Amino acid sequence: MKLLKKVNSREVKRCFVLGDSITIQRNGKISEKSFMNKLERAKQKVLNLNTAQLNKRISWSKRLYAYENSDWYLGEVSTAEVGVWSRAGGLPASWTNRSLRETAHKVRLALEKNPKRLVKRARRAIPNILATNVNRLQKEKYLLPIIFKGNSGTRGRHRFKYRAKGDIDDGCMRSIALAVSGMKVIRAYIGFPKKRAVH
Repeated sequence: MKLLKKVNSREVKRCFVLGDSITIQRNGKISEKSFMNKLERAKQKVLNLNTAQLNKRISWSKRLYAYENSDWYLGEVSTAEVGVWSRAGGLPASWTNRSLRETAHKVRLALEKNPKRLVKRARRAIPNILATNVNRLQKEKYLLPIIFKGNSGTRGRHRFKYRAKGDIDDGCMRSIALAVSGMKVIRAYIGFPKKRAVH
């Protein structure tokens, strides 16, 4: 992990809310132009939300608590040192129990040889991202993955014996698509638990 600069948790909340608001609908593919239009409309709305409104949009109290009780940085991570949520997007647990790089390798093989092995959200989201907007994901700061230091935050990988340096909390499908496309290092927001004062 490489930390580039410290950021406010509000930026991370904006990233989560915006990413959540532009999730591709069940009805399938979206053109790159349509995606960009959707992204710009979402940005206009999200950037006008105050902190209380952002907090309300982060409906899971555990996630909100974790976001507010972490020190956040813009940084870079290797796809070999972070992992996605257990069963992210409906993928088998055995595909998600190691690093993002290993998850992406299994997804890439499935896309090439047997796409039906991808089910649920992964079946729609990953091919869609690769086809329309994978090149935008690292250029737009509100589409970056959100990562916690391993086994902290929302602990989306706590069932696994393998401990990654970082656990991707939001943006698992985007991260997998980036790794499938060949990226070995990705930019992300990285959170570390705040150190409690000792009295």
